[in-house]
Amino acid sequence: FENKKSAILLREFVQSCFTASTLLTLSSESSLCSTFRLSTSAGLSLCHSLFYSLPRRPWRPASVFFEIRGMADQDQKILESNEFAEKEKIVRGKKRTSAVWNHYDLITKTDGAWAVCKYCKHEMRAHGHVGTTNARRHTKKCDAYVKFVQTNPASNVVYDHDTYVKMFAESIIYHGYPLSMVEHIKTIDLHRYLDPNVKDISRYTITKYVMGEHESRICLTCDGWTACTSRAYFALLAHFIDNDWKLNAFVLNFHRFPPPHDGESIFQFVKSLLNEWDIEKKVFSITVDNASANDKMVEKLRKDVHSSSPLPLDGKYFHIRCAAHILNLIVQKGLQMIDASVKKLREVVRFIDSSDARLSAFDKAILDCGDRTSFRGKLVLDVTTRWNSTYNMIRRALDAKEAIDLFILRERELEMIFDEEWETIGNICDFLEPFYDITELFSGTQYPTSNSYLACVINIEKLLYDSHKDPSNVVRRMAKPMWEKFDKYWSEHSLILSFGLLLDPRYKMACLNDLYSSLYVPVAVEGKVNEIHSAFVALYECYAKNSQAHMVMQHSVSDSGPSNLNRPFKAKKILKNFNPHSCSSRTTKSDVDSYLNLPFVVDYDGFDILEYWKAQSVSYPTLALMARDILAIPITSVAFESAFSAGGRILNKLRSSLLPKNVEILVTTRSWLFGFKLEENDEEVLSVAREATTDDVANE
Repeated sequence: FENKKSAILLREFVQSCFTASTLLTLSSESSLCSTFRLSTSAGLSLCHSLFYSLPRRPWRPASVFFEIRGMADQDQKILESNEFAEKEKIVRGKKRTSAVWNHYDLITKTDGAWAVCKYCKHEMRAHGHVGTTNARRHTKKCDAYVKFVQTNPASNVVYDHDTYVKMFAESIIYHGYPLSMVEHIKTIDLHRYLDPNVKDISRYTITKYVMGEHESRICLTCDGWTACTSRAYFALLAHFIDNDWKLNAFVLNFHRFPPPHDGESIFQFVKSLLNEWDIEKKVFSITVDNASANDKMVEKLRKDVHSSSPLPLDGKYFHIRCAAHILNLIVQKGLQMIDASVKKLREVVRFIDSSDARLSAFDKAILDCGDRTSFRGKLVLDVTTRWNSTYNMIRRALDAKEAIDLFILRERELEMIFDEEWETIGNICDFLEPFYDITELFSGTQYPTSNSYLACVINIEKLLYDSHKDPSNVVRRMAKPMWEKFDKYWSEHSLILSFGLLLDPRYKMACLNDLYSSLYVPVAVEGKVNEIHSAFVALYECYAKNSQAHMVMQHSVSDSGPSNLNRPFKAKKILKNFNPHSCSSRTTKSDVDSYLNLPFVVDYDGFDILEYWKAQSVSYPTLALMARDILAIPITSVAFESAFSAGGRILNKLRSSLLPKNVEILVTTRSWLFGFKLEENDEEVLSVAREATTDDVANE
């Protein structure tokens, strides 16, 4: 350069253009040279290097081309007033990216740039490209630095933001901290005290990291809720199995959702939420109830998700219908035929629960019964929209039969419940008990449920079929409409959920054959078993073709204890007659048949199917990847019950003015911190919420 100050101004000019996102073009090299008074080819070459060293921007012609001429009189003032230009004189020959420069202070002397060791104050030249090797050599032999490192072992760790975010996310997942912890003032102060270079991160940033880290797909559930303020809210939940093979379920959003609530509006709303979380490419399935608007929404969402990231088998198994909702529709049909004796019992329970005086009189009746009853506690009144509450009311009333009879004798206002009516009530309770047990099994949020789907559905089918020959008239009357409703929704079983049974090492194909044999003739059994097996193999081949299975299980062999999140003990009732040792094995032909031909795992208390597949991920990586996706599918949307109950406690008549965004923060953070455990008074909240929402039966 003829004028070094003009070269510095050139750097300032380019830097200011980049900072302000100014878009410009240089008409020719000669114009650049003349504008900045560059006279040598070396100067021009250095100028080109400066341009290409900057981060790339979409350059285009600008309306104004800046010319810097006649600045000789102003050069000194600019250099004195511009701190950036002063630093450029020190380090701008080439950006110093080596971590070794964190241990040096750069200063300017009359003869150029110098580096000063922070520990021993040794000085060395640092002009232009020179100095990195010398600095590294000095650091290794600097006694003051060695002593400093020995007394401060963590001092030589250079802050890396990606590592910081990763470690923070791992601590949140491991300890169950709330996502908002990253925004806590004292947490930020603590981290800045440990390292002043720490950058702030938000709750959404940390959540996107957590959702993006695991390599399995995400299974969604969504539903609507109407608050006591008559305002509609929409909840979106994510379910996935992480790299440590732990099942996770989180409320992503609890958004205010104004009308209309048709399929197109729900689709656009869900799509915007997925884009907000940046997870549209990781979605595997969505579980919803049978509302017609949901059917339209799911079809549009399937096409949209498939266009951004191809779904297995073109999204054939994307739509999952809520099994608990279907089961509720089936049982509600039967309860419409309920006997008058149950209605009489309901009036008795309502009468007892209507005042403290009557509750005290009932407690006295219990004491007066003495050894004739072991009932302790209180009766519960059912909610007509929740059939399981009717079952609980009947079950507790049967336990307190003697006390109820004595109470009715003392209260002349009530009709007597005769022995024949008690027998009918008992028959109804026995008939509803399997449905209650299966609903409890379906409703789990801390353990996989898809491996229980097929066995439960077939047991319900067999129960309804056998009920046509039940000696009780009321059971036969209830079974007929229930069978019609079952045939409408479950005449064809969900294939993707049926795969869960095959992925359970305690059952596999032999159990599938055993289940169908209890209902169908051998020819029909063979056809159904082959259909499921063929579909399972087709899905396996799709995974094998589209995935790099050897990279999937990087974290699978890490040491971690079992999750201890097992299915309820009542699940064993569903398959109590299955004997794996009586079943023949299949001929080994592929990885699928090789797995199916493995010895059955003994069903023991504490068996964890996720731990099993974690151990098998090395031998069967593609099957393990399938297992992670399929076992993460929630077969119900019951997890919303917790979100809705939390919303009901947060947004009540005394707090009806809460802003929707604050309601969302409180509900979502609770799910991340405490999971989906219902509290004692949640049933009342849920019943009110359910009555405020669109009627399930109307939506079927």
